[in-house]
Amino acid sequence: MLTSICKFLANQRIPLHSESVRGSPLVRFFILTCALAATGLGLMRVTSTENKLKNPTQSTDRQTVELEPVPFRLIVSSPASFVEIDTGKIVRPPPLDGPMSGKLEIDPKNPRVGLIVKWKNPISPGEHRFAKLTLEAPGKDTFTHTFDAAGDLDDFIELPLPETP
Repeated sequence: MLTSICKFLANQRIPLHSESVRGSPLVRFFILTCALAATGLGLMRVTSTENKLKNPTQSTDRQTVELEPVPFRLIVSSPASFVEIDTGKIVRPPPLDGPMSGKLEIDPKNPRVGLIVKWKNPISPGEHRFAKLTLEAPGKDTFTHTFDAAGDLDDFIELPLPETP
C-alpha cells in the first residue's frame, strides 16, 4: 500500500510547475526583481529631462547665423483675410487680392518656409484653393511651390537651397 502511494506521488504532476524551470521560486523572484529595477534605472537615466553637458560653454557659445534676404512673390487664388509666412522669422504681409511680394530672411542652416492663409470668403464644397510661392534667391535657381488645400492653408516646405560655404 505504501509503495502504491509513493508511485502515485512520484508520477503526480503539479499544475503550475514546469519541469524546464529549476531552482527556488524565491531566488527566481529576487533575480527578476533586480533585473526589472536595473532596466527601470537605465530607462530613467536615458529619458531624463536634465541636460547634463560635459562642456557647459557649448550651449552658450552659439554662433550668430546670418540670414539671407530672399525676394518672394505670393499669388493667392482667392482674396485672403490673413497671411503669415514663417521662415524662423514670421512675416505677415498685408492681405491683398493680387500678388504679394517682399523679402524673406531664410536661415541657410535650416531652409524652410511655413505658410498660413485664411480665406476671406467661405469655401464651397469640393473647391480647392491655392497659393503659389516663388523665391528668387540671388545666385540660385528660382524656386516655385504651390500650396493647395480644400480649406484654409496651413503647410510648410523644406527648401532645397544648398548651404553657402
